[in-house]
Amino acid sequence: MNSIGIFQYQSRKETPADRIERLDRAIKKIKEKVDIIVCPELFMSGYGNVEDIKKYAEKSEDSFGKSISNLAKKFNLSIIYGYPELEGGKLYNSAQCFDSKGVSLINHRKTVLPKTSNENEIFYPGQKNSIFNIAGLKIALVICYELEFPEIIRNAAFNKIDLVIAPTGQSDQWPAAARYISRSRAFENGVFVAYANSCGKNNGINFMGESKIINPKGLDVVSAKDKEELIIGEIDLNLINFVRKKLPYLDDIKEIKNF
Repeated sequence: MNSIGIFQYQSRKETPADRIERLDRAIKKIKEKVDIIVCPELFMSGYGNVEDIKKYAEKSEDSFGKSISNLAKKFNLSIIYGYPELEGGKLYNSAQCFDSKGVSLINHRKTVLPKTSNENEIFYPGQKNSIFNIAGLKIALVICYELEFPEIIRNAAFNKIDLVIAPTGQSDQWPAAARYISRSRAFENGVFVAYANSCGKNNGINFMGESKIINPKGLDVVSAKDKEELIIGEIDLNLINFVRKKLPYLDDIKEIKNF
């Protein structure tokens, strides 16, 4: 068994240092062993404010990243967080994972940029999908809108992943992504999904919360509502094998012709 935590952050006007301190305090309250903590999309800058995004943009190895690295080492767990990445004069909507030793394992740049909040005008798109291994799990890391493309998740599932981790910044204007699409991606691929959203109102956006960990049956292992909290759920690899034997979508789709 692996335990995954989601820090559903209440978006507010504060600095990255404030956000990191808030995360620190939330992790301190955990009483059980947790392998991975996931923070929302653009956790460091907040979502929807171009000035803050540019103000707090940094390279993957710069000061905010180092602070998260130190936090991962301090609590002996992995942390995945969203941030605006500045590299080579280009701005990316990125998510980075530091392992329990403070080593960066993956830095994913969002490949598909929606027109909501003008993401397509603010950021450059990333060029590749991100799959990596940690704590005995094979993980696909996507950011928000990418989860809404069944092709991206199906391609990852063909690579025998166990878990999709999706930092997101979903508003209450588009509730289907949190309530239906995330669960469908889990069910139709026989994988776990960790969906990490913000909550609260900031930058004119009412973030809907409803972060959740979903099992391969498409059912919630644990879910949050609309307040700041850290939720924890278990990843049972045996359930993946059971579901895929009963519902072998990944095998049966190969028999479908002309689609």
